[in-house]
Amino acid sequence: MSPAPTSLVNGPKTPPRRALVVDDHGDSAKWLEMMLQTLGFETEVAVDGIDALRRASSFRPDFYLLDISMPKLDGYDTCGVIRAQPWAHGVRIVAVTGCDFGELRRRAEKIGFDAWLLKPVEVEDLRRVVGA
Repeated sequence: MSPAPTSLVNGPKTPPRRALVVDDHGDSAKWLEMMLQTLGFETEVAVDGIDALRRASSFRPDFYLLDISMPKLDGYDTCGVIRAQPWAHGVRIVAVTGCDFGELRRRAEKIGFDAWLLKPVEVEDLRRVVGA
């Protein structure tokens, strides 16, 4: 069982209903998408940060699961670009990674991630992060 997800920003949140899964590993992306759909989300999947930004501009998700280590544009940079968009006010962005280093978490918090999940992500951990 993976460790409990860590909240980086405190405060009440309204459970989101549209989610964008961003992960360059197909199996991981499919698993995350399936879990979100089980929790009642409408979902889309992007394969890297650039694809995520393209999809986000039209899909307008209110919840993102962003893999940190991706080609083209990593999760940190993708989160920063999303946070700078006027339409992104109030969205929840969760980092998903296989690494659990304090330095990486501090960087994620500064950039604007709301929470941190370790791979492999379990349903109960995801449920806690989305408030379902």
